[in-house]
Amino acid sequence: MIVPGASSLPETGGRDDQVGLPDPEELRVALRPPELPLPAPRTPLELAQRVSDLTHAERYREAVALAAMPLPEGGSVVGHAPVPAPVAADLAVLASARLAALARVGTDEEVAAAAGELLRAQRRAGYAAQAAATAQVLLERGVLREPADSGSRVDASRAGRRRAAAVTVTPELLAVVRELDVPHRRARGAADPAPTGPDPADPAATATDPRRRIRVLRAALDALPAARADLLGAPEPLLRLRLAQALEAAGLTDSATTAALDALELLEEVDADPEAEASRRADPHRVRIAAHAVLARTLRASHPLAAVRHALDALGVMRRVEDAPLRVGLVTDLLEALTAAGLERDASFAAGRLASLQRSLRRDELRTGPLLAVAGQRIRVGRADEARKALEEVRRIARDHRDRSTDLEAARLLATLYEREGDLRGSLLQLRRVAADARWLSDDLATPAPRRGPFLRIELEALALVLRRAMDLGETPTARAAARAIERRTRPDGGRLLLPSALLWDHRVDARVGELVAVAAAEPDAEELPRLLDGAREVIGLAPGGHEERALYWRAYLDEQHALLLERRGEREAALAAALQAQAQWRNQDAEADDLERIDALVGRLSAEA
Repeated sequence: MIVPGASSLPETGGRDDQVGLPDPEELRVALRPPELPLPAPRTPLELAQRVSDLTHAERYREAVALAAMPLPEGGSVVGHAPVPAPVAADLAVLASARLAALARVGTDEEVAAAAGELLRAQRRAGYAAQAAATAQVLLERGVLREPADSGSRVDASRAGRRRAAAVTVTPELLAVVRELDVPHRRARGAADPAPTGPDPADPAATATDPRRRIRVLRAALDALPAARADLLGAPEPLLRLRLAQALEAAGLTDSATTAALDALELLEEVDADPEAEASRRADPHRVRIAAHAVLARTLRASHPLAAVRHALDALGVMRRVEDAPLRVGLVTDLLEALTAAGLERDASFAAGRLASLQRSLRRDELRTGPLLAVAGQRIRVGRADEARKALEEVRRIARDHRDRSTDLEAARLLATLYEREGDLRGSLLQLRRVAADARWLSDDLATPAPRRGPFLRIELEALALVLRRAMDLGETPTARAAARAIERRTRPDGGRLLLPSALLWDHRVDARVGELVAVAAAEPDAEELPRLLDGAREVIGLAPGGHEERALYWRAYLDEQHALLLERRGEREAALAAALQAQAQWRNQDAEADDLERIDALVGRLSAEA
């Protein structure tokens, strides 16, 4: 059974080879602050990148002001002077970045004017169909509003020259444009949702169900060949990246890895010809950074050294990007990859740097992830005071923002800390908190459906540890309460299954056997013991198909516990018979050496006493 607590921290594992180990100097360079001030942008594309960086860093007013600056090489996003088509295409990219910033802080009039500039630039660049599709999406998302008076109408008809011929927007083009950087309208001053990764999702990607996002993105990719001729730039790498992020959110790490690698490969093809039309995109670096970040997370468990390499590659690109939340997120990914690879010296250095960097974030909600990563690393190397300080800050932020998910993670790490210090009572208290938070999140209707099952699993694993710690401390009522809570959450008639039936059955058997052992240890002559024993055997007999071996394990373990109970009662002959039966069952399966040694010792002791 997988349990939280101490096992929630990665263990140092052997490595097949030493290829790809980070050089200490490379690590120091990657963790340096950005080279500020960055060079002044000279082209519309460079300016679009800087505006987009400031927007992602939630510095919206700076982004709006910067977007209006005159460029040394000419051209401005604001104005109607005629420009060549290539310059118009670059200005369309800049206008898109400006609109994304204004949608957060501008008035309705300012946003409508910026939308008009974007549509005008797209039409002047020769992408009238994309302009019409963008106008439709802007109307859908509240950036443009249907006016009551047609004389004040702001739409594609005011985005350029006088209307000539109607432009047909195909379903394929509309499907792709909906997944590009077309913003939603937010209330002025409203904060964006806290990002789940180092690349904040665009407003179109905030659906609560990642499986729906996967379907929508795959449909957009299928539609892309038919719409490609009508689109400015190369949208496929961005779509592949967002597909990778949605797959990661759905827990499909292998598919997410493939999609992120596809995005990087497409970027290499685009970068091979920097003069090509496809090279025009708002974030020439951000897609690459985010793809490396996805790989740093998805490869962490299976290929930790490769994950370290991708995190370092992403930070290398960050030298040209001014975005504190993005940088902190990447350093967090690097720290977790170094920890998974067992590179403790490098992980300690990264944790110290991350503890300093997270203070630069403007929003407390963005600090919890880095602080949890720092606390986990400090626990691992035995620096308990630093870990406790970081976790206290996390709990304060979680309490202020009513963030139960973050509070749950802090409690898991505190349980690990107390357990390593030998404080079982403190560990028990935190595990009960983990179980309570996980239950609340699993039952909360606001929790996305794909996350309810994992939260239920965390609850059951925490309750299983509560049962064991309470038995170690002799707190039989607490142990029985945990067993009954597991029983309630795993009963067959409990409604829609959030976890596989075999896993629920295993937890249910564990709870029945655990309650029997707890009661037997506290009161060997309790009248209810035969009922508890029969109840455990009954549940073992309900093993799902294909899990007969696991049922054999539980039968052998239960008979062994029955023998120990009879021994406590002084019934030597009956205890020996039960022990011999358990010994036969252990030997009749592929048992661990520890199990065989334990039952052999019990049989030997009972035989000698008999």
